[in-house]
Amino acid sequence: MQNNSQLINTIIRFFVIGLLLVWSFILIRPFIIIILWATVMAIALFPVFLKLKTLLGGKDKLSATILALVGIAIILGPVSIIATVLFHNAQTIIEGIETGTLAIPPPPSNIDDIPIIGKSLSNIWQLASVNLEGLISQFNAQIVKFSKTLLLQATNVSLILLKFIISIVIAVILTLNAQSLNQKVALFISRLAPTKGEEFIQLATITIRSVVRGVLGVAIIQTLLVAFGLIVAKIPGAGILTVLCLFLSIMQIGPGLIALGSIVFAWTTMNPLGALLFTAWMILATLIDNVLKPILMGKGLPVPIVVILLGVIGGTIAHGILGLFVGPVILILVYELIGAWLKEEVNTT
Repeated sequence: MQNNSQLINTIIRFFVIGLLLVWSFILIRPFIIIILWATVMAIALFPVFLKLKTLLGGKDKLSATILALVGIAIILGPVSIIATVLFHNAQTIIEGIETGTLAIPPPPSNIDDIPIIGKSLSNIWQLASVNLEGLISQFNAQIVKFSKTLLLQATNVSLILLKFIISIVIAVILTLNAQSLNQKVALFISRLAPTKGEEFIQLATITIRSVVRGVLGVAIIQTLLVAFGLIVAKIPGAGILTVLCLFLSIMQIGPGLIALGSIVFAWTTMNPLGALLFTAWMILATLIDNVLKPILMGKGLPVPIVVILLGVIGGTIAHGILGLFVGPVILILVYELIGAWLKEEVNTT
């Protein structure tokens, strides 16, 4: 009878603990992505925080505040510029349509030579130059649908930006409490892997910093190459396109759309040789990340580069941009666990 009572008590305890864990997960689930992002940023920015702290005479809170403000400015700055330019251009176009002062020049004569889309693009452009109202009425349904889609995407981007800003604030808090948090994480990991806990923490830290270095480093290099091509080719709006390119590269979308649009514009306005050289340069700038990312991401990591690449690609496919950082960390830890298990098996035989 006593054994039955103990069994019932044990079942009740496990049920209550399980219920509390599930309930806790439901409560924190909306914040998991934000907390993960904050953790990634805190790990990546901690060396910068230490250097800034040294420069400021050991002032923790001031260093963290400066980091937070700079991070928010980096995110909001390009977005504000792009939004302001787009809003001004849209307002100008709407006013021009309403007053009838918007004049669109006829298409260049060589636009028909563009493969696949040349003829259709020329016809639409020609209609816009002679009868803009007719073009708008002809594509009214598509314009309305596109406007709704654009509004929805703008809302999604706003939510993403808000999450990033909250993540930066949390990252600063984590950075200020890095020592105590590291001890607690090390204690937790040591319970899971007593002989490898500290090593796994260091490996995860190095991995995240390597991936961040690869993402930001490649984004900056790509943006500089694209900007050079845009400026030399005298593409209109080169400044705003450069800012947009940097934003898209950091978000892992890449500068492909900007490069494609610029190439189309070059072939319609430049001589064939200039357009060909510009096209070759933009293709190089767009594809160079395939060479640079493995080099920058694999630097300093004691694992095969293929493990990192599989983690980056698989993580991005499975979890979006956050998977870019989480994917390689998980795969590298599993790789090290399997390696440790195999060595242990060999030593015992």
